[in-house]
Amino acid sequence: MFILIGISVLIILLCFKSGLFGNGSNNDSNRKKPKGEPKSNCPICNSPLFQGENIISRVYKGTDKTDQACTILGCPHCYPKLEPGIQRVCPVCHQNIPLNGHLDAHLFLRDTGKRHVHITGCTECHKKNKK
Repeated sequence: MFILIGISVLIILLCFKSGLFGNGSNNDSNRKKPKGEPKSNCPICNSPLFQGENIISRVYKGTDKTDQACTILGCPHCYPKLEPGIQRVCPVCHQNIPLNGHLDAHLFLRDTGKRHVHITGCTECHKKNKK
């Protein structure tokens, strides 16, 4: 009798551990896998961005519609949480960018409708320039 109860408890524990019961959030098979080839790379962490993964940025409206100031916060891999093994590095000064830091850039809207971004530095670059 005790053997049957012990085996039953063992089976239930194994089911919980394998994710058969519950949400199974620790199970790698539930994560979405990227489809296709990467469309671009993140300018901060250089992670490949697949379909549906976007860079998180803010564009500030100004008087000139063809040249707008913007800040780039990162991608889903480096912002708002940093994935293991990922580093946030500025492409201008090559220093580490803190999680609360960002890149400063200019967004140019071309006549053809295409966008061009020119990165001028990060929060760490601008700290140096103010000294």
